[in-house]
Amino acid sequence: MQELTSSHPANTARPLKVLHLISSRGLYGAERVAIELCSSLKRQRCEPVIGVIMNTYNPHKEVVEEAGKNSIAAVVFSCKAKFDSKAVEAIRTFVREKDIDIIHCHGYKSNFYALLARKKGMPLVATNHNWLTSHWKLRIYRRIDSLLIRFFNKIVAVSEGVRSDMLNSGVPAEKISVIDNGIDLTRFQNHHPVEKLKRELGISLNELVVGTIGNLGVEKGHTYLLQAARNIFASGRAVKMLIVGEGPLLDFLKQETEQYGLNKNVIFTGFRTDIPELLSIMDIFVLPSIKEGLPMVLLEAMAAQKPVIATSVGAIPNIIQEENGILVAPGDVQGLEDALSSLLADDGKRRRYAEGGYETVRANYSSDRMSARYLALYKEVMV
Repeated sequence: MQELTSSHPANTARPLKVLHLISSRGLYGAERVAIELCSSLKRQRCEPVIGVIMNTYNPHKEVVEEAGKNSIAAVVFSCKAKFDSKAVEAIRTFVREKDIDIIHCHGYKSNFYALLARKKGMPLVATNHNWLTSHWKLRIYRRIDSLLIRFFNKIVAVSEGVRSDMLNSGVPAEKISVIDNGIDLTRFQNHHPVEKLKRELGISLNELVVGTIGNLGVEKGHTYLLQAARNIFASGRAVKMLIVGEGPLLDFLKQETEQYGLNKNVIFTGFRTDIPELLSIMDIFVLPSIKEGLPMVLLEAMAAQKPVIATSVGAIPNIIQEENGILVAPGDVQGLEDALSSLLADDGKRRRYAEGGYETVRANYSSDRMSARYLALYKEVMV
């Protein structure tokens, strides 16, 4: 067990200590929610710790590094197998020695380990960011998780769609609360040197940039975006496309890009942590997912004042309205192409959607608003 600590100001009353437990494979939606939540909880008389169950054979330290950048305490629990009794004991020891009040889990593996490691009577909270079902293993994990979380005091769904999914799987309604994700807008309000980053990525200053960010998996719908881009690029417009992220479909998507003759137009950046900087060079952000909960990256793009095109899945239709972006049906290649063509041709429309998106996030999806609701939930389960 490797611990990274951060200092907290002395308080006359003891702060609530919450261990945010996660098994991470990068710095994606669930990890970003945990970081945003912990950063905000620190301002609300709470003492959060990020606990990472780390596969020693495929370690991902991104969330630990991000916690350090945000002065959030973090601890690593080494895990050598799908079930590692030493990892369970390490979590149990940490909880006891640090006098943790609540374990808050983010994902099925952390749910499993928390149930085994908690102190007797300790409240457990889980956030269901979205059950994925594109692979038979994921469907098995979903079934197991739907049974495990029934033993938790409270389960948070990040959208009504995720809540319905849990209800359909037999999770008791009285245990489920819906809390929207939130972000710290100040992270996306700095002025970044776009010229330097464009040069590094091989993008001319006069070229417009269409971008998307996320895990390269089936649910994210990148293949539809590439199909939609074929005619866009064939028209000769000065446009580049950034695909930010890594994942199981990387090679397939690169093959599609070559097949469509888009190698000169599409840039695969791989995994990146400089999301605010990458968003700063995008003129249009696209989220072509076929399944989502409440995607953090969409909120981040809107906070960065980028016009967005997104699919009508999960909680996205609650966020994107006529005044702040364009909605298309999942898998609708022609709809994506039409939306892109419309925005690329009209800088006034891009500006209006960017302004509307920012106002939506500012009013409804701040990290402080999210953390206040979680804190109320913690107090409820501590009674």
